[in-house]
Amino acid sequence: MRHNRILTDPRVQGVLGALAIALSAPLVALSGVSSTTATFFRCLFAFPILVILARSRERGRRPAPAERRRHVLAGVLLGIDMVLWSEAILSVGAGVATALVNVQVVLVPLAGLLWFGERPPRAFWLSIPVMLAGTALAGGLADGGTAGSDPWYGTVMAVLAGVAYAGYLILLRRAGTDGGGRTTMLATATAASASVGGLSGLFAGNLDVTPPVPALVWLFVLAVTGQVLGWLLIGRALSALPASGGSAVLMLQPAAAILFGAALLGQWPTPLQLAGCALVVAAVGAVSFLGRSSGNDQHRPVPGPDELGGDRPREPVAGLL
Repeated sequence: MRHNRILTDPRVQGVLGALAIALSAPLVALSGVSSTTATFFRCLFAFPILVILARSRERGRRPAPAERRRHVLAGVLLGIDMVLWSEAILSVGAGVATALVNVQVVLVPLAGLLWFGERPPRAFWLSIPVMLAGTALAGGLADGGTAGSDPWYGTVMAVLAGVAYAGYLILLRRAGTDGGGRTTMLATATAASASVGGLSGLFAGNLDVTPPVPALVWLFVLAVTGQVLGWLLIGRALSALPASGGSAVLMLQPAAAILFGAALLGQWPTPLQLAGCALVVAAVGAVSFLGRSSGNDQHRPVPGPDELGGDRPREPVAGLL
């Protein structure tokens, strides 16, 4: 019974989801394919699994047209994030790219604050520099992680990837309030991400439509862990946690990816990278597990794009700051 209660805790679900997604980078490396090929096939393999789950769990419920548009937009944003982040890694190095793409840790809570008055606890704002510094250290920023062919281009690509990622997380969190359509949303978003990855690969000329069998096996494992299990768990956590808590939990991904890379690829982190991982884990733990929600930090659904221009009354932004 106690184990069931632990597994239903949204904070635990968020951590498990972040760990599942953190496997993505090592699994892509093991597959040996390009980023666009990995994006295309991980989504292609995950799509039928999500369709089966959606039909069994959400039988008889058909998304409204506005919901389906949000689902497609979410998938496009996730596909853009994957492609742009890969560009950033090549241009500015993994350390800087990993740090910059996590602008979501600020953007997602700001969306909750400005639209619905979800005021993050003070501990969250204080922890942001610690989380970003830890992420930069974990990504190797202090150990030569700034290597790259075009730092300015890579910086822009990483920030844009982070904005796209934040938009995806906001829409994923919104799907949890759409009457149980989260799995349907993931299936539609995955199909859209596959389209983005495929089209980007065709445009760039690096899409391999016939990768070797070992690569396909690794990509199938990636689809089950990172694309299906990880996003199902994170989607459930985001719909139950305040925006600041869910966004903070996702900061575990880059730190966990470093440790998985050591275990699966033999890429052992330096002492500074380990220190960065420890900083991230400590900051996320402080925000997600030690913090206490105030009366102003109540969970409210994030709006869809079709609602932002509506006439419903809102709290003045000035009164929330």
